[in-house]
Amino acid sequence: MREGFVRTLEALVATAATYMAAVTMVQTTLYNKLLGKISNSFIGPIIDPYMPYVNITVILLVLFVAFSFWRKGDEVWFGRLFSLNMLMFFPSVLDFSTFNWVGLIFNLQPTPGVTHVWVFSVGLLLQVSYLLLRYTVRFRYVREELLGRGAAEVDINNITRGQVSYLVLLVTVTAGLTAGIYWVLPYMTLVSVNLLSGLPAPHIYVGFIVVLVMAAAMVTYLRTGSKE
Repeated sequence: MREGFVRTLEALVATAATYMAAVTMVQTTLYNKLLGKISNSFIGPIIDPYMPYVNITVILLVLFVAFSFWRKGDEVWFGRLFSLNMLMFFPSVLDFSTFNWVGLIFNLQPTPGVTHVWVFSVGLLLQVSYLLLRYTVRFRYVREELLGRGAAEVDINNITRGQVSYLVLLVTVTAGLTAGIYWVLPYMTLVSVNLLSGLPAPHIYVGFIVVLVMAAAMVTYLRTGSKE
């Protein structure tokens, strides 16, 4: 498995993540509110004929930026790409947030153009894409190091193939668990509410359980660190 394949995989992942983040952004309440303010400003009459093309222009621009970041090809620039995608994704999260502080500032009534399932799916895609890009960069570093040590091309390709297989398995399991938690959590919340509703002070019991879990996690972490 040559480096060209890994770089092509990185390009596809980066493009898909950025495209979905941009498409989601242009369907959010905050984006359209800002677009409306620009249209109603003093430059509105000038840009009104071009307003139907604004969304596609924005998407193409961010794709060009994503391509530029991909060309850099290191972990720092992929981190910046992830930050850019999350910045575009942020308004869609606000549309479904129970406390939309941006909406309070701008007096926005959420009117998203996408569903909550869409937002979750895009968010999961962004996380998975960053995980993929982060690991593929490390795979290339390992490959270059092995080449510098004089390792055989066949052996290096086998190592890269094994790394990619492990990464695919890791991403699949992570995405599956995350999706499972997303779908099961509402039912777990409903069951928990029914169980706690009969208690005199449910918030005290919940707080006590949380404190116990945090204490147990801290003790486990400290013990693990001391053994190392």
